Amino acid sequence: MKIDFPSEVFEITPAGNYMKLLISSEQITIEKSSLPDYGLPLKSFLDNNIDKSSSLKKTIKPKESTDFYVVTLSNQRVGEGTLRTGLSLRGQNLFYRVNNKEIPCGKIDLTKLMIRK
Repeated sequence: MKIDFPSEVFEITPAGNYMKLLISSEQITIEKSSLPDYGLPLKSFLDNNIDKSSSLKKTIKPKESTDFYVVTLSNQRVGEGTLRTGLSLRGQNLFYRVNNKEIPCGKIDLTKLMIRK
């Protein structure tokens, strides 16, 4: 799996609302899940990465799972209510959705996937 977020910000609705996405390569564990920001030293992470593109490349073996942390920054509140995000797959292409805005963000290589009966 490879996820790439560009260094640029992108506009989401309503007009004039801009977002920046960053992904941490730091391992997220069950122990860190209850910590603020999943234990990520957020200030130093932002100081070192705010103007850079951000990517994550991982191999996920059969019967394994992985967690990762996407830091979402915006210049204003995103509409009313809760911010909804999600990762979806179409073919081998990954898309990250922020409310109704979909951002192409990577690929999953399924060529080595074996289906056992």
